Amino acid sequence: MEKYYVCQVCGHIEFGSAPAHCPVCFAPKEKFKEDDAAIMPAEKEGKEKHVPQIIVTKECGLIPDACRDVHIKVGSVPHPMQEDHWIQWIDVYVNKVFTARYQLTAENLQAAVGVHLKNSVTGTLTVIEHCNKHGNWLAQAGL
Repeated sequence: MEKYYVCQVCGHIEFGSAPAHCPVCFAPKEKFKEDDAAIMPAEKEGKEKHVPQIIVTKECGLIPDACRDVHIKVGSVPHPMQEDHWIQWIDVYVNKVFTARYQLTAENLQAAVGVHLKNSVTGTLTVIEHCNKHGNWLAQAGL
C-alpha cells in the first residue's frame, strides 16, 4: 500500500517518504505527517466531480517541437467553483516527483489547468486536486 506524507503547513503530498523540505512552502521535514487516508478512494461518492481528468497531447500549440500539452480538468462533470466550495489547488507530479502546483480561486477560474511538458519527459503523470470540502483526489496517465 502506498504511503503518503502530508505537509501540515500547505497540504502538499509526498509519496513514500517525507522530503527534507516541502517543495511548495519549504517547511522542514518535521512538518510532514504520514497519512494513509490522504487521498480519497477513486470509487468514493462524488468521484464524478473530483477525480481529475487528464488529456495528454502529442503536440504543443504554444511551443511547437519543444513540448506537449497536458490538459487537466477536475471531474467528468464540472466541479463547482463557488465561494464556499472550490478546488483550491492542483498538484502535478512526474514519476511521483513533484513538478508544479496550480493555486486556484473560485471567483474567476474553472477547475482546469494546462501544463506544457518537455518532449523528453516520459513515465507517469500523477495529478492530485484538493477540494476545500471533500479533500484530495488522484488520477494518473502515461506519458
